[in-house]
Amino acid sequence: MAATLIDPTDMPEGEGAGARLARRTRAYWTVLRRHRVILFVTMALCLLAALLYILLSTPYYRATASVEVEDLPAGAAGTGTPRPTSDDTETVMQTELEVLRSRALAEEVARSLALVGTSTFFDGMGVSRPKEGSVGLSQRQVEQERVVTLLRQKLEVELPGKSRVMRISFVSADPTLSARVANAYADSLIRSDLKRGFESGVQARRFLLGELDGARTDLSRAERELAVYAARSGGAPVEPDQSAQGDATKAKPAEPKFAPSEGSIESRLAQLNGFRAQAVSDRIAAQKRWESARRASAETLPEVLNNGAMQQLMTERAQARAALVEERQFRKDAHPEMREARARLAALDDQADEMANRIRASLKEQYDVAVHGEKQIGSEITALERDAQAARGRDVQMGIYERSVDTYRMLHDSLLQRYRDMASQAGFQAGRIQPLDRAAVPARPFSPKVGETLLLAALGGLALGLLLVAARHIFDDAVTSADTLAERVGLPLLGAVPVTGDSPQPPEIFIPIARSLLLASTGGLPRSILVTSAQEGEGKSLTLNALALALAGLGKKVLVVDGDMRRPVQHALFRVAPGKGISEVLTGQARPADAIIPTGVEGISLLPCGAVPPNPTELLATPALDTLLASVRDDYDTILIDAPPILGLGDASLLGARAQANLLVVEWGRNHHGGLRASVERLRRAGGVIIGAILTKQQGRAFDYDYHRGG
Repeated sequence: MAATLIDPTDMPEGEGAGARLARRTRAYWTVLRRHRVILFVTMALCLLAALLYILLSTPYYRATASVEVEDLPAGAAGTGTPRPTSDDTETVMQTELEVLRSRALAEEVARSLALVGTSTFFDGMGVSRPKEGSVGLSQRQVEQERVVTLLRQKLEVELPGKSRVMRISFVSADPTLSARVANAYADSLIRSDLKRGFESGVQARRFLLGELDGARTDLSRAERELAVYAARSGGAPVEPDQSAQGDATKAKPAEPKFAPSEGSIESRLAQLNGFRAQAVSDRIAAQKRWESARRASAETLPEVLNNGAMQQLMTERAQARAALVEERQFRKDAHPEMREARARLAALDDQADEMANRIRASLKEQYDVAVHGEKQIGSEITALERDAQAARGRDVQMGIYERSVDTYRMLHDSLLQRYRDMASQAGFQAGRIQPLDRAAVPARPFSPKVGETLLLAALGGLALGLLLVAARHIFDDAVTSADTLAERVGLPLLGAVPVTGDSPQPPEIFIPIARSLLLASTGGLPRSILVTSAQEGEGKSLTLNALALALAGLGKKVLVVDGDMRRPVQHALFRVAPGKGISEVLTGQARPADAIIPTGVEGISLLPCGAVPPNPTELLATPALDTLLASVRDDYDTILIDAPPILGLGDASLLGARAQANLLVVEWGRNHHGGLRASVERLRRAGGVIIGAILTKQQGRAFDYDYHRGG
């Protein structure tokens, strides 16, 4: 049964967060301690640079004066000016800030202090004075331009918080000059504000005077239009009371008043509406009577029945009809009296019909009269409504003219009062900016700041050192010690071999390493060990050769398998003639016993490569390799397999998965930029168990490899 190997990369399961944090902290501390020289040197260089800066820098002095910017100029309260909001205050402060930084104010300071024409200012600023003019400019103009530029560059303005205080500072190499310029800036700002306030007041009065003349003209025009319209519409204007109202120029125009018109159209219209209602009622009654008279018999009409003459006539007709009936009983119709009675009855009928028709005609006439009266009243009402509408239009237009007059009068009065207020305040209104503190001569320079500079240099050096350490730790995978090996890939270091050039390694150096291999598993020495490296030229073949000699010296029987079928070298190291080898065994052309040859060293046998195959990877992937290892495992204490480098090839991964243990050869100071990590991860993913690494310092390449040529 194969022995169980101890994988040094195994981590304890169930590890708590505190343990992981402690382990990670220890790892970081190990990195810092290993690269402490880089950290200390970086901090020392930064501190040295800071000291040189302090020693070589010119000391500068800052003097500060302060002024207050009020919301309203002194004396402006009570004039009807609204109090500004916080946004307005911020706008004012920013405006004054731009004024302070303006070129005009810098030129004012230069004139007030007579800075142009002398070398005092340039000496205090630590710069050289211009000695000659330039193209198109005289020396004085060039000097003035230089002074203005320096003033604007060295001016510092601070607006502390949301207050209305401005701190004006100036920086120079001369403390007295700094105080003079800072005070000059404050004084010039106050004078500039007063000047701007006076000029704005003059312009405002001129503007108000023009607006007042315009308002007066508009008021006069509105009054004339009102008077003309009143005259055209029939109204008579009433003369207003004249009062002495004067201003800076003319008296205020008078306001015309208009008398009310006579008569009331509305009352007449109401009266006519009452008459029309009555006429409509009469017309409806007459229409009903006429409709009844036109459809019914004349004798049944109430007007006919209630008529006295008609009643008498109908009585006589009834009597005549009765007499005719009575005579007809005794006489024939041809009788003269009968003819007379019939003639009398017919005359009475004619009279009755004629009277009924007259009554019906009177009803028709009453209806016609009622209709005509209604129409006449309606026509009169329509005409009166037109008059009323026209009167309302005139009243509306009159109201428009009157409101226009009132509006222009109010505007005129407001402008007149504002002009009087401004005229009364002209000449003694204070400015918006008031002085607070004068700049004193500074006793000590503010720059360079020794403590802050050294602190920043130390912190910067620390940050830069940590950055360099992290960069070296992340991007440099070179292994130089057991710590870096464990840190990079988590492998234990089995031993370190000094540089010996291209010569074979002395076996006594590998005796401690061989003894470590005896304890690499629970069963002692692993039965098969793969020896490989991340890249070519790291000394894996020389290391395997020396390791085989050391194990043989400890009394172990070792089989060396030259699994590097691309560039085999083990037969040359053991100084034996190559013959059949592993390639013939894997292809079935030879048996293992026929291919294994003695090396001349007691306890060491060699299975050389044999013929170099065109496809080593495919050959190693066959089951024949497992059969080969199984057939020779019991004849030897261990099998050492020389494998090609891991990077760029798949041979080492195939061999490592079949070996019981894998040994990685790492050259000192090599394998930068993640190559070693990639190799270890690749070998582990293939199933290989890496028991440790041997650190070599080999730099010679007597057996140079070319793994990217041919098969």
